[in-house]
Amino acid sequence: MKNHLIAISIFSVGICFLIGSLLLSNSFREEKTNTKKESQHELLTISELADYLGITVEEVQTLTEVEEGLGVTSSYIPHIKMEKTNYYPKRAIDKWLLDTELTVVP
Repeated sequence: MKNHLIAISIFSVGICFLIGSLLLSNSFREEKTNTKKESQHELLTISELADYLGITVEEVQTLTEVEEGLGVTSSYIPHIKMEKTNYYPKRAIDKWLLDTELTVVP
């Protein structure tokens, strides 16, 4: 009888060890996947930025291209222009938001 209890105890410890290992590996896998998703998507499109800031696409365009005359434009918002598409680096947008106190756009 005593030998059966020892065998059952060892078997139970083994099962608990296996379940704990599976739970830990799943949590590490999920954490790694979440980190990759966040770091892979650093550039926002104009519609993504509008959603992120809670404003319309037209308002983002107004902040992106400000006419200064003689064909010269500037921008309130940090962006990267590739071909004819503007992309907005999320980190630069966050920094811009922190640094900007109040901007009045005509």
